[in-house]
Amino acid sequence: MREKRQARRFCAINNQLPSFNSCPPNFVSSTPAFRSFIVSRTYTHTASVYFDELDALGVLHHTRYFLHLERAQQAFFQDLLGVPDFNADRDEDIYVVVHGLEARFREPVRKPGELTVHYTIERIRASGVTMHFRITSGEGETLHCDGTRTLCKLSGETHQPAPWSEPFRAAMEAWQAG
Repeated sequence: MREKRQARRFCAINNQLPSFNSCPPNFVSSTPAFRSFIVSRTYTHTASVYFDELDALGVLHHTRYFLHLERAQQAFFQDLLGVPDFNADRDEDIYVVVHGLEARFREPVRKPGELTVHYTIERIRASGVTMHFRITSGEGETLHCDGTRTLCKLSGETHQPAPWSEPFRAAMEAWQAG
């Protein structure tokens, strides 16, 4: 885990997307966790940015990135659950709250168009999951925002942390394993 953070920090400082080509070869070859991060399975979701989401400066307001992130996470969980919509009465594993969010804004979105949200599962715990995200231009050429997002599953009755259901946890682990 520490090696992953170091790898991301190195690439972030140098304003590079984490990849084998963007960091020095000796750094990548000496960090097996970084290599596993790069080849981990990534969920992608395409989102549209509309003119009314731009602020007075003509850029996507920082809060709107999180809205697109939330919509991508909803689509990701729907795919993992194999359901067409979010329904807390039917699917207990969608009753989650954001426990932690760390975001770095790289290059502003300056016009309406397509964005791609990329999610990679970093760590699954009894009642939580930490995912790394990247928000890029539709073509993936420009990194607009990246970071981590940690969710905590709650009980619908007690509103306290509760373990993932076995099928959902298995689906997340299978996704993470690729």
